[in-house]
Amino acid sequence: MKKQALAALIALSVSIPAMAATFNSPDKVFIKASAAHAITVENWDSGENAASTFTNAYKFTNSYRISHGLLGAKADVVMPEALQRNMSVDLSTIMIDDLDGKMPLTTFLRDRLKNHSMVVLKNNHLVHQHFWNNMDENSTHLDMSVTKSYTSMLAAIAVSEGKLDMSKPVTDYLPELNNTGWSKATVQEVADMRTSLKMTPTKGKSWDDRMTGAQGYNGDLSKTYPNGVADYFKFVTSVTEPMGSKYMYQCANTEVLGKIVEAATGERLADLLESEIWQKVGMENDAFLMSDPSGYPMASGGLNATTRDLARTGRMILNNGKNYLGEQVVPKQFIDNLFAGNDTVRSAWSKGKESALADGWYKDQFRLLNVGGHNILAMVGIHGQVVAMHKETGIVIAMNGGYPMTETPRMAISLFHKVIPAIIDAINEYKSK
Repeated sequence: MKKQALAALIALSVSIPAMAATFNSPDKVFIKASAAHAITVENWDSGENAASTFTNAYKFTNSYRISHGLLGAKADVVMPEALQRNMSVDLSTIMIDDLDGKMPLTTFLRDRLKNHSMVVLKNNHLVHQHFWNNMDENSTHLDMSVTKSYTSMLAAIAVSEGKLDMSKPVTDYLPELNNTGWSKATVQEVADMRTSLKMTPTKGKSWDDRMTGAQGYNGDLSKTYPNGVADYFKFVTSVTEPMGSKYMYQCANTEVLGKIVEAATGERLADLLESEIWQKVGMENDAFLMSDPSGYPMASGGLNATTRDLARTGRMILNNGKNYLGEQVVPKQFIDNLFAGNDTVRSAWSKGKESALADGWYKDQFRLLNVGGHNILAMVGIHGQVVAMHKETGIVIAMNGGYPMTETPRMAISLFHKVIPAIIDAINEYKSK
């Protein structure tokens, strides 16, 4: 009887057409409850509040629910694969140097880096996972600029379908940007952060609050910015370096890239994330993608996903863009190019401030860093959100965190020169025993 019921459920789930990503307004009940803790729409993303809010960030803004494909999904949705555990590495046995001497990696992660969760895979096998800060394996977390890499993967899919040409001018897809700093840029230069836009950062920040205001990040400014982030682009009118010559990390580029993907495909970015990635990789949980009031997602930093699903994404990338069933999700050529780089992105990286961190490059919204002899492909968020992928060993390290400051050398050094290499080396040592 149970088998018959299960069969009926499966038949029902594959016969109902997939729904598009569902748009939701800010959660007024949640916001009211947050006020009792002195947390408001205006201050939810401050360093002080990160631990409390990053697991519920999407509730403060407009957002889309990104279905992973259970009941109501179309027939080709890929169900999650069970992660097997045939080895286990105890992170508490790995010692990390800090100012006051050596300490266990778990202590360093929790107390110094304000890490909230971590999932480590080797190939298809689960090596380690922990969930702190009242999280569990089904908890979503704001992933900040890890989102950028997903936007780029959607661009790559559009390229593979013949809908997008990365060598074309931005204005071929977005003619409204003719009088902006992007007027002479190609789509590829936007994806590689090689536009050197002349920005007007808010004092004490590396970004312009007008952009986050247009996105509705800290409250509804739809009367000022009725078209959402699109109304911000007009403020960016020039560049500081020859177009394409220098790497300069600027979130506005990713917002433009997302708009280009929508223009090229004729589809909403949130719907593409759901149908082309979330329902094809084999994710375990729904995700949430924050949005401006006009309905355009925050392409540069709005994803809220579980750490296990971030790890599954990393595994798909290391599997040459295929899911665990061997079905192509992201084009292999795109991934090969991320790992190979080219002279243009290497030269651009060498002129940017991040070159002090490591040799490498920034290409298509991913970083490739050579650290301690390891070539690490990374999706990176500014508060300690990372998906680090080591191709030679098949290791994926996915983590979420709430480091209270953004873009600091200490956080970058701690993550990429200490934590990630130490875990890779520990797994390699385990396998060699």
